[in-house]
Amino acid sequence: MRAAGARKPFLLRRAQEEGAPGAGVARAELCPLAIRPVLVVVAAKCALNLAVAGRYGWQRDELYYAVAGRHLQGGYVEFPPVTAWLSALARVLFGWSLIGFRAFAILAGVATIVVAALVARDLGGGRRAQTLAAVAVGFSPILVATNGLFQPVSFDQLATMVVLWLSLRLALGRGSWPLLGLAVGVGLETKYTLVVVAVLLLTTFLVWRRDLLRSPGFPLAVAIAVALLVPNLIWQAQHGWISVHFFLHPPPSATDESRPQYLVDLLLLTHLVAVPVAVAGIVALVRDRALRPLGWTVIGTVVAYLVLGGKSYYALPVVLFALAVGAVPFDRWATRRRLRWVGAGFVTMLVVLLPIGLPVLPLQVADRLGVVSARSDYQDEVGWPQLARDIERQAHGADVVVTSNYGEAGALELFGHGLPPVASGQVTFRYWRPQVSGQRALLVGFTPGEASFCRGYQAVARIQMPVDNEERGRPIARCTLDGTLAQVWPRIVAQYDPP
Repeated sequence: MRAAGARKPFLLRRAQEEGAPGAGVARAELCPLAIRPVLVVVAAKCALNLAVAGRYGWQRDELYYAVAGRHLQGGYVEFPPVTAWLSALARVLFGWSLIGFRAFAILAGVATIVVAALVARDLGGGRRAQTLAAVAVGFSPILVATNGLFQPVSFDQLATMVVLWLSLRLALGRGSWPLLGLAVGVGLETKYTLVVVAVLLLTTFLVWRRDLLRSPGFPLAVAIAVALLVPNLIWQAQHGWISVHFFLHPPPSATDESRPQYLVDLLLLTHLVAVPVAVAGIVALVRDRALRPLGWTVIGTVVAYLVLGGKSYYALPVVLFALAVGAVPFDRWATRRRLRWVGAGFVTMLVVLLPIGLPVLPLQVADRLGVVSARSDYQDEVGWPQLARDIERQAHGADVVVTSNYGEAGALELFGHGLPPVASGQVTFRYWRPQVSGQRALLVGFTPGEASFCRGYQAVARIQMPVDNEERGRPIARCTLDGTLAQVWPRIVAQYDPP
């Protein structure tokens, strides 16, 4: 037996029968928002993430974002400013609480779940369809895993979902161009990857829904989006468009994927049981002339990152949107018996993958079972406070501590006590060089061959880490800089620039 909300026909079909794009959906009375079941989904998802939010420790990138929150500016080398602004707000509200810091990512996940339910509602989905959309999106492996860390990925998922939802409402005849322009502008200041979605949306609207682009609201939306980007554009111009250079010549990453691995991860992170739901959503969009631009935007985004060598999580926000859309036809198909079988498979696979998505296992157990090596984030969440203690013991007499990467620099900034000024030439740290006159340096992570900017290199210790990661076993050394830090800084920074 189907739930009452599932007895209504899919409203896209009515729009096609009316002859006008989106007319039937726009005129139809929408079902009420399924507040209670969606709140239950939200509460369960928050409880899951909060239960392990402080389990292992600060992740390497989180240390960087925490320091970025101390340096508010219009842009950063590899991310726009919204993440740093949220970092600063987290510090004001919660100090250096890791759980408070990660609460922002969890809240972004909450909002993403609510938007998923709104997508299903706008497509005529009743109470059950909205709940299914909330569950499919909220407990997709990608949302469970990424909401466990304070990173731009969580905020990008929300921004992309909002942009696609507002575009859907426009296509259905009940949207607002200024709101969409606002969402695109904020989204681009959250993560640059949204530009692919924005370009594809514009292109597909030009092909299939040119009528919407004739609205006077369209140029206003463009103006709003551009105005929101002005601070970032000014910063980029002042810094030689360094973000462009960074993305044209990205450094190696622990999350780099081969193209076959990209496809495998895309399926696994969507959730194998839910993949047919996402496919159903894409098919429903492509078959409806009114909503075809959205369907091809989803397809185009996945293909674009496959061709461009992007990471699977760049494309997954549009897949989450497809899941929300697909919940409506899935609701029509899912009898109680079918839903029980699908639900059992969904929960089983989620539980099996959970140790990779969240730190539910003790660290030693996870390391012994290979879970830590399977997810590099775990390797980068442990040992940072101890590193700061070790550096404190070695830093006496040094005028500056120079680290080989942003993780080390961030750890010393957050956890170090009584240390000399900390410097790193990597990513945006290159612009935060401290004012130092002395030339005695303590080097963290530099081998003799990498320390060409100083003389008298003398190793004094090795970095100790509880698991095998990028830092473990790297040298800690003393040396004398070849000049003042300002004089040798270009040579330090040059090590991180592409050849």
